[in-house]
Amino acid sequence: MIKNKKAGERLLSIYLFIIYIIVIIGLVSGIINFKDSSLDVRNKEAGVLTDKVIDCLVEQGRLREDFFEADFDLIAECDFNFKDNTEKYLGEERYAVRVDSFYFENKKALKNVEAGKTDLLTYCGLEGEKIPKCNIKELYVLDVLDDKILLKVISVVGKVENV
Repeated sequence: MIKNKKAGERLLSIYLFIIYIIVIIGLVSGIINFKDSSLDVRNKEAGVLTDKVIDCLVEQGRLREDFFEADFDLIAECDFNFKDNTEKYLGEERYAVRVDSFYFENKKALKNVEAGKTDLLTYCGLEGEKIPKCNIKELYVLDVLDDKILLKVISVVGKVENV
């Protein structure tokens, strides 16, 4: 028989207290590390915007007929809204898109369409945390006359944190 049961409970309570301290330190350090890390999704956002532009302009492998019209407005035709209505930007345009079209055989330029805050396009090719992020995709499509066309879509997301 064990005569001194209280001493055993006191010894176990010390170990339990140490385990609680270790768990609390782990939780606090995990929360602090997660809070301090920033998550930059601008590259993915630019990729989604590029895909949306392509979905709007290309239907079953063919370029829309009205793309080559002189008054083609990408924002109106594709129903985009490039204004950022968050508290930080207050309705400013923080996106830009440029669509370049070329003949497939000789790479001669056909038409360029730009939309949004086009001065952001100058940042493509530069690297850094405080620089807008670009996404560039090229694809081959057919026009209404079955001519092969190279379509180059460049999208830029200009949301820059802590500037």
